[in-house]
Amino acid sequence: MRIVDYHSVHGTEQRDGYIAIPGLSREGSSVSEFRKLTNLDITLTRPTAFLYVDGFSISQSEAGLNASTGDRKMPMLRSGSSYIAHEWLYRMKGREHIKHVNIISSTCAAGIQALWEADKLLKCPSGTIEEVIIIGAERTTPATIQLFSELNIPVNCGDGFAYMRLIPGIDISQVQWKFAFNNNPFQFNKEDIDTLAPGCRIGYVKLHGTGTSANTEAESGLAQLATPIEYKSKIGHTQGVSSLLETCILLDDPKVKGRILVTANGLGGFYGAFLLTKQWH
Repeated sequence: MRIVDYHSVHGTEQRDGYIAIPGLSREGSSVSEFRKLTNLDITLTRPTAFLYVDGFSISQSEAGLNASTGDRKMPMLRSGSSYIAHEWLYRMKGREHIKHVNIISSTCAAGIQALWEADKLLKCPSGTIEEVIIIGAERTTPATIQLFSELNIPVNCGDGFAYMRLIPGIDISQVQWKFAFNNNPFQFNKEDIDTLAPGCRIGYVKLHGTGTSANTEAESGLAQLATPIEYKSKIGHTQGVSSLLETCILLDDPKVKGRILVTANGLGGFYGAFLLTKQWH
């Protein structure tokens, strides 16, 4: 796939429990607030697929996570993703060109799953889809912070937004999206993570970089493949939008060039990777 347009913004202001985007209001719909912040204006002119990337999309009690902690104060996080995706579509000019819509909620691996789906759509022999738009956003709420706190996961949350427009090409290649069952949905096995290693030489590897000791050890093999990069210590844990947002940061970094392995791990054993080649930028 080739990236023809992208835009992102991440938090830079440390607050209690998260890294905030200055100027991002906590009032009003997230679509309205992120549009005002980014001035994003999308016009469609060809058959297009729209993928909206989300983080948590069900109540945590339905997932049984509160049972594992014994804490009955678990926040009820219910998704408004379908409405948010609809609002983004409504704001697009030329939306009659939309031929496919999907909402992807595989938590922190959602961005890579979206790229995996985009790759399949653009390579479809029927040629129905000529471009793919991916949007993801994370506006940190008290419930998000409470979730990680009650599960004793020592992560710093963060606001984030990313938009990417893709057509057929070679900037992004070898997209992988996988799942592996683990009794602890917050922990990944090294043997599973190691399967993300590409069969070619790379200059950099963008780690998921949760920051927990267990997941740092799980990523130790990937970290030895090339120069490791992680962003969550600076921008916070932006959940569903993380891998898409961090890819945009890579594209804007003049010090990082060549072939980069981008990886992500998501709650419940979802993970993925792809190769990003910075030749056009």
